[in-house]
Amino acid sequence: MGKRDQSSSTTRRTFCSIAVLRKLQLQRVRRAVAASLTSLVIIGTVVGSTSGLTTAGSFETSAARVPACAKTYVVVSGDYWIKIAAKTSVTTTALYAANSASAVTPLYPGMQVCLPETATVPSTTPVVTAPVPEGTVQLAVFPAQGPCSFIDTWQASRGGGRVHEGVDLIAKTGQYIYAVQNGTLTKQAVDKPGSLSGNAWWLSGADGTYYFYAHLSAFAPDLKIGSKVTAGQIIGFIGSTGNAGISHLHFEIHPKGGVAVNPTPIVKAVDGCKTTQPPAQANGNVPAAPATTAPPATGPATTTPPAVDAPPAVVLPPAGPVSTQPGSLWQFISPLTAFDSAVSGKLAAGARQTVRVNNLSGVPSATAGVIVRLTASDASASGYLVTHPCDSAMPAASTLSLNPGRTSVGTSAVRVVGGNVCVTASTGVRLKVEVLAAQAASGVGLQPISAARAADTRTTTRLTPGTTLTLSPAVLGATPGTQAMSASVTIVNPAAAGTLSMGFCGQGGWKVPFTNDAVSSFALTMRINNTGWCVTTTVATDVIVDVVGNWTSGAALMGVIDPVRVYDSRSAGGPVGIGAVGVQINGLGGVPAGSTVAMLSVTTVTGGQGSSVFLVPCGEGRSTGTVIASSAYRISTAVVPVKLGGGAVCIASFNAIDVIIDVVGAG
Repeated sequence: MGKRDQSSSTTRRTFCSIAVLRKLQLQRVRRAVAASLTSLVIIGTVVGSTSGLTTAGSFETSAARVPACAKTYVVVSGDYWIKIAAKTSVTTTALYAANSASAVTPLYPGMQVCLPETATVPSTTPVVTAPVPEGTVQLAVFPAQGPCSFIDTWQASRGGGRVHEGVDLIAKTGQYIYAVQNGTLTKQAVDKPGSLSGNAWWLSGADGTYYFYAHLSAFAPDLKIGSKVTAGQIIGFIGSTGNAGISHLHFEIHPKGGVAVNPTPIVKAVDGCKTTQPPAQANGNVPAAPATTAPPATGPATTTPPAVDAPPAVVLPPAGPVSTQPGSLWQFISPLTAFDSAVSGKLAAGARQTVRVNNLSGVPSATAGVIVRLTASDASASGYLVTHPCDSAMPAASTLSLNPGRTSVGTSAVRVVGGNVCVTASTGVRLKVEVLAAQAASGVGLQPISAARAADTRTTTRLTPGTTLTLSPAVLGATPGTQAMSASVTIVNPAAAGTLSMGFCGQGGWKVPFTNDAVSSFALTMRINNTGWCVTTTVATDVIVDVVGNWTSGAALMGVIDPVRVYDSRSAGGPVGIGAVGVQINGLGGVPAGSTVAMLSVTTVTGGQGSSVFLVPCGEGRSTGTVIASSAYRISTAVVPVKLGGGAVCIASFNAIDVIIDVVGAG
């Protein structure tokens, strides 16, 4: 993002000696990322625990802290742990052990890692000049008004071969932007078609250091090029102009007017993300954010489903008639188990499992669809699971991603045929299926919400064993007539693997196991009563809850369709980044042409960086929360309700990742 993102990373990330390399390595590795994607991003800054890769909170100068390595390797752009292991002829296990690292430990160009004694060090190493250390710049004021959040994405890849040269401060449109030092506004950019930075300021200090602010929704009144400003003065407002898919401030630091340095530790030193009150202004007036018009929505990326590789074929009887049953209402019930492989045995790879649902209490015998909760464990290999009607083969779609040694949870809607639904998995897995709701003649409809943040313990109090996070109906945004809410729940920087419990206050909740990944998330749909939801965990962790749907009276009707793939970034132009991508939903597969809401299965495939994904109606502003997030090298799936804008949904990701979208319901 920002015009200056196009600078050469080779010139910027270079070093003149191993001593300098080690010092910078010690500084940068301390900032392990808890990935997304904020009042928007669910990612927070995390301090990891390593030995070979030393961690701490400030710039390290003591040579005694540098790990003793048998051999060393300097990370270059495009490296990841498996690739380094192959380059140096060692196993990944040995490489992790030499660095007290794991597959999700972040790597940065210019970082030095330890190699085992048996490693072969590549003969070529980059020869470059040393950048100005980040610690030479200090800010008088934090750049933005809280609440906000940020992570270290220095050098992250961006579209067009660019790399990220700043820090993204994620906040709502209209929040204030401040001058970080006394200085002069020396340059201004105004948003126009094709602009990367959108509305932007360049603020120069007395020593020649300049600060670059991008993606502003508007400039503060009475300011122009040449205006003198003081630290803390309001110079603009948070926005999403230019190449920005979510509302945020892109902020860069250029010491003495030179190349950019990583601003994250400099910004963190004066972190003001919890400070909502603006500093006193010299003229005594705090300007109001002007009304802004949302930038034009990105056009649909595709009007027909792209060609994708279908899951393994499953031999089934001839398909029966397909009925999407549009316009149905929903009745929520107490969760009832329809299938449990603890009783029937582990599902076999590729075998279709028929699950009867119309014999459960509260489920109409002729119901056309159900909402189910899925808990999958003990997967034989990495793969996926699909819920689908029993009169069709396993579709090219995904309901839940499966990973060995991990429990996957989620919800989905599925069409009922003859009182049954079917489940097919690409690998052997243990599965529990619970019915949460059924289509009926009376009940509630779906009111999608653009990921409104209901809770973020990073800005309040971190959850510890024995403490409870209480979310009242008002906090969740429940309205009169609400039966249930849909939400995205993100676990950030847990102390260890553990279990989260979520449900009615005063009653036993749904227990969801989680790993010690820096960031992981799952989607849920759950009934609500007048006490709201209560959340507890077995280990210390931060938890973020973003509400994505309200099942209430008078809301839009939604029917269940056969799953259909409408978007796959792997065959539709490349990874999704912070620039919004429009995806057509209406009229594809069994989606009715006039649909205003949809249930989407969103699968993310991360590489060396974790991320958060945002979904908003195209042309209708920006999200205040995320729908799915995960750490590096993970495949995750969440089924979430969305509102459509002009028949399409716009997607963005904090870091560039692949995104696949399947539709399971619409109306």
